[in-house]
Amino acid sequence: QLEAPDREFVVCSLDMLSGLADGLEGALEPFVANSNLLQLLGECVKDEASDVRQSAFAFIGDLAKTCMPHLRQCLPAYMPILIQNLNPQPVSVCNNASWAIGEIAVKIEGDIRPWVPEIIDRMIPIMNQNLNRNLLENTGITLGRVGLICPDLVAPRMQDFIQPWCFNLRNIRNDIEKEHAFQGLCQMIRQNPNGVFAAFAYVCDAFASWGNPKRELKEEFT
Repeated sequence: QLEAPDREFVVCSLDMLSGLADGLEGALEPFVANSNLLQLLGECVKDEASDVRQSAFAFIGDLAKTCMPHLRQCLPAYMPILIQNLNPQPVSVCNNASWAIGEIAVKIEGDIRPWVPEIIDRMIPIMNQNLNRNLLENTGITLGRVGLICPDLVAPRMQDFIQPWCFNLRNIRNDIEKEHAFQGLCQMIRQNPNGVFAAFAYVCDAFASWGNPKRELKEEFT
């Protein structure tokens, strides 16, 4: 009989690896290439313990930023699990799954397309609930990022989430993730301008929240 895994040790290990991936950036790549780390991570994302999945999804997001060539080969196995965990209970697991999907999307670009319909089917109901603020912000950012990559797939659903999207993203700090999200919003508006008609005041307010956006983003707004 196999011993039960020491989940506290697993969580600490995953969190340490996330810190290394974030701090070392590309320098972690040889370690990922020459180990069975991704195979072990594949077991962690399926663990029944929510704290293990939470840390595993965070590590996937960090790997997406630094080691995507190696992570890419695992996406057919990882993506369905990430999408399945787009469930607001528990919040922390859903939050990290959403963030990881966004990081993956901006790295693999059009290769995210096969998963987009199910991603938006899962995320739109989250955006329309009164949930944890950080979860709503991360979900909105990922919807925007996916919309930046595949506006033709997300824009037809824009009227289903645009008002809470603008309300939740207007107050987050101006960084690259918010920039991606708003670039995605602009791409979606081009595809489906009627989708923002009912929430036009919210869209204007969200644009105004930038104050002094970068030149490229300012040109998108105008």
